[in-house]
Amino acid sequence: MTLLFRTWLSRSFAALALFTSVSAIADTTVAVPRPYATYLVDGKSYKGNGSDIKLTAGDHQLVIRFEGNYSKRDSIDIVSGEPLVVNFKTDGKEQLTFDLPLLRESIQAKNFLKDQKLHLIDKNTKAVKDADIFQLPKKEGLQIGRDYQEELLALGKAFQQPVINEDGTISVNGQAQKADLTNTVSGSKNLQALEMLKYWYNRADPQTRKAFQHWVITQQ
Repeated sequence: MTLLFRTWLSRSFAALALFTSVSAIADTTVAVPRPYATYLVDGKSYKGNGSDIKLTAGDHQLVIRFEGNYSKRDSIDIVSGEPLVVNFKTDGKEQLTFDLPLLRESIQAKNFLKDQKLHLIDKNTKAVKDADIFQLPKKEGLQIGRDYQEELLALGKAFQQPVINEDGTISVNGQAQKADLTNTVSGSKNLQALEMLKYWYNRADPQTRKAFQHWVITQQ
């Protein structure tokens, strides 16, 4: 190996290490404490094996669920809670986690899950971060195979889900989206069809409206 090649290789590794360290700093890390398991990140199934989730700057949504195993040699004791939906915004340079208390016994876990008070906090300062955390409606029976994204869509609370308002406008994350009908809809027949869609939508019950919203989103 020549001196010139070794010098080039050394500089390349140094540049790669610098790039990697900068990229790591630029990401927000969310440490989800066990026994919580992560199911969705921004509307998509979470496939990671670890508890640390890396996110870029912007709005995000997590779906996590308490799944504690307090079984002993002579008994099986599984404690689980309803899924929590966590909506928050990050600048891309934070280390976050949740203020989950230490739950050594199943009775402690069951008492905690009665109201499941959990806050998103700064990992270093322990300061509470502004976040909208709510529990999905309780489902009876077996929880296997639940589609949390489907449930959020039905509730109109999926990640960046467009919502059709009463006046026919569309909102995302509570903010109205401007639509240029001159570009998207042209011709009297199309305008008439648009007005008819608005008419039937306004006459529908809430459940039918949500089903229609879900259908529209799946067509995109």
